Amino acid sequence: MKFNEIVAQEWTELKPYLDTCLLPVTGLTGDEDPMQVTTVLERLRDVMEIIEIPYKGRVVTYPALHYIADTDASEQVESIVHQLKKSGFRYIIVLTLHSKAIHWKSAQTDLLIVVDSEQWAQQSEAIRSGISKQVQQLWYPVE
Repeated sequence: MKFNEIVAQEWTELKPYLDTCLLPVTGLTGDEDPMQVTTVLERLRDVMEIIEIPYKGRVVTYPALHYIADTDASEQVESIVHQLKKSGFRYIIVLTLHSKAIHWKSAQTDLLIVVDSEQWAQQSEAIRSGISKQVQQLWYPVE
């Protein structure tokens, strides 16, 4: 469910069920030409749907963080995740195609999913399955 689909009067009632926030990070730097931006946004949309569609009653998708500075991207994302946790979300999933994100460290992020754009083109079904499993394990950890 996208953040703007929630009616203000219903939020209190829905909040216990919508306990997971999906924060997409596009990872644009400003160096991309319009065609590259379009490709990145389309792929991010496709990957987001893996979580958004089947888990619509549990996940709230927040607006994407489109531009990041490589020098402090991890800190920038961590700060946003911290605020989202303070607002009441139990779980935060950060989803990105930004390859450098694989090195981000975060105490607040419950699940960091970094999808390699080139692998996506060749292995999308395996990646889809892997993402679904990761989300399920977040909510229902195997002991």
